[in-house]
Amino acid sequence: MSTKKSVLKKKAAPAAKKKSAKLTCFKVKSLKPSELKIKYLKKAYKFSDARKTDIIHPRKVIPKIKVGAKRKDLVPTQSMELEKEVTLTAMAKSKGPTAMALTDSVTFSKNVQLADVATADTASHVCEPSTAKNGNVIFYSGNWFAALSINGGTTFSYIDPYSTFPNPPGMSFCCDQVVHYVKSIDTFIWLLQYGRDASGKNIQRIAYATTAKVKTGNWKFYDITPASLGLAAGTWLDFPDLSTSTGMLYMTSNNFNAAGAWKASVVVRIKLTSFTGPVLSASSFKSTTSASFRVAQNCGATAYFVAHKSSSALRVFTWKETLGAPTFDDVNVASWAQTGYSSTTPDGRNWLARADGRHTGATLVGNELWFSWGSAKGGVNNRPHAFVQIARINATTKALIENLSIWNPDFAFFYAGLSTNINNEVGVSVAMGGGAKFPTHVVGILTGTRKLVTTFAGNRGPIDNKWGDYLTVRRNYPNEKQFCASGYVLRLGAGASDATPNFTVFGRSSDV
Repeated sequence: MSTKKSVLKKKAAPAAKKKSAKLTCFKVKSLKPSELKIKYLKKAYKFSDARKTDIIHPRKVIPKIKVGAKRKDLVPTQSMELEKEVTLTAMAKSKGPTAMALTDSVTFSKNVQLADVATADTASHVCEPSTAKNGNVIFYSGNWFAALSINGGTTFSYIDPYSTFPNPPGMSFCCDQVVHYVKSIDTFIWLLQYGRDASGKNIQRIAYATTAKVKTGNWKFYDITPASLGLAAGTWLDFPDLSTSTGMLYMTSNNFNAAGAWKASVVVRIKLTSFTGPVLSASSFKSTTSASFRVAQNCGATAYFVAHKSSSALRVFTWKETLGAPTFDDVNVASWAQTGYSSTTPDGRNWLARADGRHTGATLVGNELWFSWGSAKGGVNNRPHAFVQIARINATTKALIENLSIWNPDFAFFYAGLSTNINNEVGVSVAMGGGAKFPTHVVGILTGTRKLVTTFAGNRGPIDNKWGDYLTVRRNYPNEKQFCASGYVLRLGAGASDATPNFTVFGRSSDV
């Protein structure tokens, strides 16, 4: 493998000169894609319990974040309340001073559950749902399943990721899928994580197809190994994510050794021409000090991504498409808590037993960066339940604009994904639960008049005390004023793998 080194340079701090940090960048070896025709199933398949012990790895622990200096939140966010979905008809009939402006409310143009997944006991309680949409074509993935609708979500067919693709030598599919749609090349991107072979390595498989070819099942794919990213032999990739800029696809992942210890985090920058041309063209860089990168959604010619520096500071990276390596700035934020993650449901289940503070949402809106993560109860404002903290940051100056919290005095919020629509509004997909509430999926808009709306409410907590690890919200196509989101609850099934995923398209009522 050929390598190309460059240096990650830190911008000078206003008041003090700091040492630069070195980061090695690599040119990923060119690859030609493989191609196959996928079989779509009419019903969800039954998940095999044997796979849980043979393939599914235990929760991997990322390094504990350094405790930073205590920093105040000068303008604490008011608690977030929930509103019921308000239809256009109901709003037209509403009178008096309590009537909302039409543009203030959030409503759904589609809100459906993938019921077959729950009744077939196919979806993990750590469901990790992800979705993307173009017109009537919807692609949806979870930890252990994938699904396709070609009629706008009225019905879904299903894909068994364990048997659909050929297995690399010594490996089989594991988990952690992510999907995305890239409008500029009319292409769905589908990432699948594979389990480790005998040497300890695995792959991240990136499959792709145009909208027309998704319908027919004709997909191409590349396999990305740790070695191709300049990572140590015998290590493996976990907790991936996808984002795009004008000309690039970004894949992020953590890197662990055979014993399960975190070794690095990596960002892979893939030219979008790789999905329209004959070979993969990509570069990558790694950090052995910053864990769990998250690249902002909807970037232009400059990508931005984030990691925690401490419990009161973020490290914000800037990577222009024309440059071989990024720069970074450290941004102070309000102090938050990373110990004591818990939230008890009415039936005594701790649905946040495996939670941590890694970033789960990032998006660019105008000249603002929004980065979200989960805090345990407490923090500088002494919140009574776990909550979502969001930093709004000026993308040019890297000055903090606001410490925004999604919180409520009676229950917890967690696992918030973020995205931006064409109106420069920020959409959120987030889970809530605890107190008198079972885990429930919520979507909303956080710019302008902030509104949160329940999609589906759960009716019990997870018997294995597991939830997460991420939810997604994407820009909807072709109506880019709206968002499409993935979520899930425990509602329809009755087993240990009975999560019920949902697909939701939402926006301001005037934009539906």
